[in-house]
Amino acid sequence: MKKGFYFLIIFLICVNASAQEKNPIKKQINAVNITTPPKIDGILNDKEWENIPVATDFIQFNPINGAKPSQKTKVKIAYDNSAIYIGAFMYDTSPDSINRGLSQRDDINNTDWFLIYIDPYNDAKTSYGFLLTASGVQVDLKATTEGEDGNWDAVWKSSAKINDKGWVAELKIPYSALRIPKKDIQTWGLNMFRYTNRNKEKITWNFIDKKVSGFTNQQGELLGIKNIEPPLRLSFTPYLSSYVEKQPDSDNFSYFIKGGLDLKYGFNESFTLDMMLIPDFGQVQSDDQILNLGPFETYFSEKRSFFTEGTELYEKAEIFYSKRIGSTPAKYDDVELNDNEEITDNPSQTQLINATKITGKTKKGLSVGFLNAMTTNTFATVKDTITGNKQKIKTQPFTNYNLVVLDQSLKNNSYISIINTNMSRFEDNYTANVTGTDFTLKNKKNTYAIIAKGAVSQINTDTSSNDIGAYYDIDFSKISGNFRATYTQRLETDTYNPNDMGFLRSNNEITNRIILRYNIYNPFWKVLNLYNYFSMSHSTLFSPRKYTSMYIGYNLNTTFKNYMSLGFNFNLHPIERHDYFEARVPNRLFILPSSENISFWASSDYRKKIALNTYFGAYKINSNDNEFSYWIGISPRFRPNNKLLLNWDIDYDFTNNDKGYVDDSNDTIFFGRRDMQTITNTLNLSYIFSNKQSLKFRVRHYWSKVNYNKFYELQEDGYLRNSAYSENNDINYNAFNIDLVYKWNFAPGSELSVVWKNSIYNDGEIIRKNYFDNLNNTISSPQTNSFSFKVLYYLDYQNIKKKKA
Repeated sequence: MKKGFYFLIIFLICVNASAQEKNPIKKQINAVNITTPPKIDGILNDKEWENIPVATDFIQFNPINGAKPSQKTKVKIAYDNSAIYIGAFMYDTSPDSINRGLSQRDDINNTDWFLIYIDPYNDAKTSYGFLLTASGVQVDLKATTEGEDGNWDAVWKSSAKINDKGWVAELKIPYSALRIPKKDIQTWGLNMFRYTNRNKEKITWNFIDKKVSGFTNQQGELLGIKNIEPPLRLSFTPYLSSYVEKQPDSDNFSYFIKGGLDLKYGFNESFTLDMMLIPDFGQVQSDDQILNLGPFETYFSEKRSFFTEGTELYEKAEIFYSKRIGSTPAKYDDVELNDNEEITDNPSQTQLINATKITGKTKKGLSVGFLNAMTTNTFATVKDTITGNKQKIKTQPFTNYNLVVLDQSLKNNSYISIINTNMSRFEDNYTANVTGTDFTLKNKKNTYAIIAKGAVSQINTDTSSNDIGAYYDIDFSKISGNFRATYTQRLETDTYNPNDMGFLRSNNEITNRIILRYNIYNPFWKVLNLYNYFSMSHSTLFSPRKYTSMYIGYNLNTTFKNYMSLGFNFNLHPIERHDYFEARVPNRLFILPSSENISFWASSDYRKKIALNTYFGAYKINSNDNEFSYWIGISPRFRPNNKLLLNWDIDYDFTNNDKGYVDDSNDTIFFGRRDMQTITNTLNLSYIFSNKQSLKFRVRHYWSKVNYNKFYELQEDGYLRNSAYSENNDINYNAFNIDLVYKWNFAPGSELSVVWKNSIYNDGEIIRKNYFDNLNNTISSPQTNSFSFKVLYYLDYQNIKKKKA
């Protein structure tokens, strides 16, 4: 099997050599130094914009890669000692047809837009993006070799105006929003994008060839910036928040006020300290809870801005999961009760004291990142029901989290990095340390790459020392052209455990995978583009070296010229699978028969006022017990005007005669045969008053019920036999959440927000058959309500200094 894989990958690397692209041409434009900054009003009639070179000759990215655009675009760039200025004129032969849908900051809703990407180090590693919509909404982005990051935020000024010849975007980007090398003469990477929504045309200043992997490596250059003296980068963002909350176990409302500070300080042009003192995450959107019957932890995406903004450097080697910081206390479930005792309070999250980030890049292309966070002691409260006495039981002591990462840029858009995470609970004598590496090596023409990552974990406790494990993942890939291919091998030892600061569902695995892609990027017949994806994998345990699964899959996605998109997916396990995790006992095997899975999805044109997404699929296990599942989803989208948007997601999932773990006693492991039904309704409603004010309403109801109809005992050979086990394990689980958020960006970097959050979580053994009966029961259940008011105010040292002067 392995020899076949190696032979195939060598063959794929050798073929198609004629498809190697020529070295791309880099356009260049000069920025002009000015002494008086222009007024940022979207008019471009200031004399400072006169006699400045013009960037023109944009070229299509979509829909026809490499074609001439339908409209003219002209851009001018100027600079002084504090900022860079961009004046862009998007000519339009039908200015009354310019789309200008409103949205929240950092969101785009059916609108034309202009985007400029700036790479101060010109190494194709990190570009800072500043996007302005025709309705004046700001979006900031950071692009790396890994892709675009929309969580990065910066403070900058802009204005957009529509006139009888098109529309104008005028931007002022302070150097404090960038990381600049210390040089007398600067050469920056640069690319500019324009998007016209009515014909979905995206054009770029420097041509981006879809056949070439990546886009930061296909940028032009900005010349002419020299002898700049960026001012001190220092800003403060104090906050004040107040809360009114009612918990389900209390008849009274609680009131409290919080205050804290975010501080940003530039050590120099390239390195920045970002510190958060007494943070408040009470207004963060609720996680979408689900019923998880599997052996692995549920993954939730990070939504706290401090841990999402500018953290792409911390994602190296797959060993950092920021939600571990401030997560559930280590002994949350281990509070022991004596007779006549009950738990009256048991916080489900540890309290963060502060967090600090330091990031930057040296002039030789070495990126450096550091993160530290600390959480305070966490206690559960236990009450004696007879005497009324209360005692505190510590569920997690003071905990310290550290992360350090170094990332060195190499030639040919390559890099190598090393990263370390360390979590310490000193009082428990518990330390978890993980050190990893991550590198990408590409050839000069950016057609082939070796992409690898790996790490070593080590846990020290009172009872064990040097509990060491490791993993690696290595890809050999053809990354450019219509035809692309990847061979991957991933290995995780049975002792590898990064989960004190990382996230890994399971270890003890070896997987070999091959992926073949054939993509058509330009239109043909009635099709705009077509993407084909074939994959095949084979997996075993690391120890003992035993077979677990074989997988074959095919996926096709396409978009038609009417902008209807369709997708098809088919995959199968052609032979039985050996699952060593479902039993929850080491080395116990559960055998699953072969299976097939097929699914379809479709999406209509989002430019229209009414759009629709839908999907459906089915899964079949080849057994005598009629094991199957199917799922269907529909998501209508209604946009009656530029301010209002309604989106409703309805998902239904049914599984018949699924078999899975139920319980264990001594050496006996019990499985159950069950029918499962899940219905999820999610309604999103947004009303945008202006490009500064918005109201968003989100309600989600998740209902999952599990009905057991037969029980088994797992045998040593991995098969099941009938059992007399008769416990009631039926589940009726509901999660109901409301998030109502009003936001007002009343000044650059400053925000006022008012939030109402409602949450209900309940589960029981009584299965409810009627949806509305179940919904009424859920709404009448104990619930948590939180109403909060928060104001952030951005203070820039340079602005304060100017006002005093």
